Amino acid sequence: MKKVFIIGAGIGGLSIAARLLQYGFKVEIFEKNNTIGGKTNFIQYKNFKFDLTASIMMFPQNYIDLFLFCREDYRNYFTPIPINNLYNVFYSDNSIYTFNAHLPTLNKTISEITEGNIKDNYGYFEFLSNNYKKYLWAEDSILNKSFLKTSNLLTSLTLPKVINLNAFASSYDDAKKYIKNKKLLDYLMFQTMYVGISPYTSSSIYNIIPTVTQYYGLYHIKGGMYSYIAALEKLVIKKGGIIHKSSPVHKILFKNNKANGIVVNGQNHYSDVVVCSSDYSYTIKSLIKDSNVKDLIKPINNLEYSCSTFILYLGLDKKYPNLNLHNIYINNELKENLKLTFDGFLPNDISMYIYCPSSLDDTMCPKNCEAINVMVRVPNTLSNNVNWTSETIYYFTKKTLKTLSSLRGLKDILEHIVYINHLTPLDFKNKFNTYGGCAFGLSHTLKQSVIFRPQCQIPKIKNLFFTGASIHPGNGVAMVLKSSKICASKINKMYMHNT
Repeated sequence: MKKVFIIGAGIGGLSIAARLLQYGFKVEIFEKNNTIGGKTNFIQYKNFKFDLTASIMMFPQNYIDLFLFCREDYRNYFTPIPINNLYNVFYSDNSIYTFNAHLPTLNKTISEITEGNIKDNYGYFEFLSNNYKKYLWAEDSILNKSFLKTSNLLTSLTLPKVINLNAFASSYDDAKKYIKNKKLLDYLMFQTMYVGISPYTSSSIYNIIPTVTQYYGLYHIKGGMYSYIAALEKLVIKKGGIIHKSSPVHKILFKNNKANGIVVNGQNHYSDVVVCSSDYSYTIKSLIKDSNVKDLIKPINNLEYSCSTFILYLGLDKKYPNLNLHNIYINNELKENLKLTFDGFLPNDISMYIYCPSSLDDTMCPKNCEAINVMVRVPNTLSNNVNWTSETIYYFTKKTLKTLSSLRGLKDILEHIVYINHLTPLDFKNKFNTYGGCAFGLSHTLKQSVIFRPQCQIPKIKNLFFTGASIHPGNGVAMVLKSSKICASKINKMYMHNT
């Protein structure tokens, strides 16, 4: 039985562990922190519980498929709850609109926003239809396949399909072909930012994010996103896996360009396979110290990186009916302020995503209270323009709270805060070893997508594999689950195990 060591007990590490155990490997996971989950973690304060980062459950079938593969009933592990109101969207003119999963209800909302403009109404649904075609093609040809060999791409793509994708246009420019209404455009563009790149420069392929949200809906896992981490832990242990907490890996061992173990707390541990669920660039920079192996890897300084996120966690002793599970506030100058963020500066005016799981899940906080996360896109730590000192944190916290309290129905929110905490890019960097404090790993530029994105294995380096947000197909929980599936299948094929 081949032994596999996995570095990191985040979504990627836990999910690939479960698959490899099902394939018949012996698996041990080594986690730096004293809790598992990586960035998909939680904060507990008395009876308040906050998901640390991930909050939006898209592509629920990816969450379920792992348990089906392991021949387990997912309902014994976690409970996904479909939601009808996808987003409450607050605009700077004090208007609020609810975007519903039910198409006739959505159509009514669109008509209200456009004041009955037939062209914009039609354009909105044409945008969804055309981008849904792109998604179906990407799901079939891109998202579930490895591109270790460029020939795999040639068998998946044809020139007409590439042209039809309009991938070289930005998300914004592509959407403008269908929609002129600023409020609708801003709502759609805000969602494309979930991959950590500006919608004004990113490929139009990321317009499939708001499209899939509308077609397949969003879900909430009872107890919050960390409940899925707990489900994975339960699955891994049941299958015979071992999870070592408070066990930071300091080095990957190699012999003749073959990974053969790791160094943990000064001691060598040997295995047949090493899987890195740790941040890709951190791994290359800090864990691979063999000079011969490093020479085979593209320098990480030549790569482009995503932005980061500033998050406030607020425990409130009052209910706020205007808050849905998922909420967005969009200021009047979204484009200008996002440009500042992606140029390395803090925005002048804040747009934000507000996660309020207590609006439908009473396990997240005491009765008649709310537990909310307020998330704002900010530069990563590779920018020299922002220094996250205590003064910076205080300033940006105050600015964020001022914006939050300006929203309709939230005017008195500052008076009802009974708990407050924060997460900055420095936390991403120091606690979770994310290179440059980037919340989303490598940027999703065209030249860092598909065959140009790091794959589950580096050519000429044996027994070393990768999964995670910076690995194809990309970031987000669902995509990391796909990454782990691709990687586990590759390992199984190489070592000839069978389910």
